[in-house]
Amino acid sequence: MQRVAAYLLERYEDLEWPEARRAEGDRIIRVVEQWIRRKGGASTGADTGTYDAVDGSDARYRIDRASDGDRLWSLFELTEVTPQGRCFVTSVSVTVGSRSVFVFATMEVGNLGPAVNTVDVDPKCPRVVRDLLGLPGVWRHGASRLYELSRVDGFEAGEGLALGIQNPDRTIPFVVVSRVGGEPALPRLDERLAFDLAGLANVYSVDEDASWALSDRLRTPFSTFSGAVRIYWPKFSKDDDRFRHHLWTASRLQSLGEDGLHRIRRQLRRIIMHASAVSVVRPIEIDEIQGAAARSELAELKKKASALDELKKKATSLEEFRDIADLYANENDALRRDLRARDEELERLRIELRKAEANNQALVYQLQRARHDRGQFGDADVEPDSPDEEDGDLPPMPGEIRFYKKHYSIPSRDVMLRVADCGHNAWERSAKADKARKGIAHLEGRDGWSAMQHCSVCTGGGMWRVQW
Repeated sequence: MQRVAAYLLERYEDLEWPEARRAEGDRIIRVVEQWIRRKGGASTGADTGTYDAVDGSDARYRIDRASDGDRLWSLFELTEVTPQGRCFVTSVSVTVGSRSVFVFATMEVGNLGPAVNTVDVDPKCPRVVRDLLGLPGVWRHGASRLYELSRVDGFEAGEGLALGIQNPDRTIPFVVVSRVGGEPALPRLDERLAFDLAGLANVYSVDEDASWALSDRLRTPFSTFSGAVRIYWPKFSKDDDRFRHHLWTASRLQSLGEDGLHRIRRQLRRIIMHASAVSVVRPIEIDEIQGAAARSELAELKKKASALDELKKKATSLEEFRDIADLYANENDALRRDLRARDEELERLRIELRKAEANNQALVYQLQRARHDRGQFGDADVEPDSPDEEDGDLPPMPGEIRFYKKHYSIPSRDVMLRVADCGHNAWERSAKADKARKGIAHLEGRDGWSAMQHCSVCTGGGMWRVQW
């Protein structure tokens, strides 16, 4: 079986007391049980049974539970097997922990039997995840709060989003959908992506002024504007390879044809769900609760064995039984320690893998584009755009002439945009314009130009001609 997505939803506000955590856990479990009942299962309250799969697959569920004092764990596992031997498993566990209540959910897919075969799957967010996110209260994934679709309008709001993107403690991707004239490049693209990526990423729909704020704060190579869509991964840095943060321009999206909306939604689901599958780790508190429950069961067995020892006076055989039970308990603890060490090693390897993927993203993109040109990719893959050098992402070269226009003003400087030549021949030298100079230096990340001139004809913020 291969994991295709993993979710971790946690809440701890107003849950300081065990009674509050228990009540919240019960409320969450009721939502999960209702999800199973809607599928036609769990009608009798049994811990195992069948339900009605949409495609007629053999569909079964099971429920498992464990406890350790005030800590509780409940697992709901749904398995569907198609007539062709394809197996889908969705697991949702609800844990009432020592400080919080959290939901850990996974989706897995595989083939039954020994055949070596392809497994093509289009994973989608389980309805139960959206049901849980709709409950009153705050849900988090690690340090990041999970939101529904957020509209970001205005330059100041865009600056706030830029700060959130650069937050080193951020633990989930931000997907930014820019709007032009109030609309995304494809109809309701921002709403659809927020629906698809619920619980895995926060989706932000930004207007033109907010887009300019992103350009100003993050620099042009990492901006999102004019109808483009971008994924900003956690641990964002301006020193990142720009290919690491996938970008689809409006022209790319609008060239996809009638099924473009379906294709880009599928592609973003695949990218972000795959990232969750390899990076979201099963919380260790689940193993702690299961381990404590297993030890409690063993202790109960030993207690019964001792009672039986007194009743039947078979000390030798019962002593052997206790030795075996102790050995089992010790081996069980050792296996759990090994498992924990393995999980830590896997997490270290995942971090190294993500670094390697970031460093090689540019080469991967070029390879994918070459394969696409040769017709090796199907219509379902919508590869990210590669910003061209003509977009102005390269630093200015000695002797190069660039044009800039003031878009906005903040107390410390003007916010400048790189634009094309206005076509006028009315350039004048300006001895002052300190805020404009600071704005150009901030945009390019350097100063040191040889000449700077202002157009005396242009209005609406001013046009500048700079020779480097």
